[in-house]
Amino acid sequence: MSDYLFVYGTLRQAVGHPLSDALRERAKWEGRARFPGRLYDLGPYPAAVPDGTGASQVVGELYRLTEPGPLLEVLDAYEGCDPDDPARGDYRRELQPVEREDGRSCSAWVYLYNKSLQGAARIESGDYLNPHGKDGTESHETK
Repeated sequence: MSDYLFVYGTLRQAVGHPLSDALRERAKWEGRARFPGRLYDLGPYPAAVPDGTGASQVVGELYRLTEPGPLLEVLDAYEGCDPDDPARGDYRRELQPVEREDGRSCSAWVYLYNKSLQGAARIESGDYLNPHGKDGTESHETK
């Protein structure tokens, strides 16, 4: 089991979701990071899927969990993730390779989208807070 969690959407600090406060209380922020994936805009929140080619990256934040069990239970409920039946929920939590800003890698939990992405717009920048790749960030509604 990994003690790391990678978040890329509404749980990022700049969004200001109440659960991001709980995350910061129960985990240590390790910095910005990315994982090989593609990011899609579902309206009020994003969806990430792995990119086995490594050609696309999803930008987010890496946390080291101090209380993995209880915190992951809360986050699983928020993300619509059923660890006992991963295919059933909206998201599934999987270990993915994540690269930190300094180039070091680790394995971290990432919530990956389980449903169809037909009709969903791709966020080419891979960054939910900066979908058009411009300087600065843009705010989004929370899930």
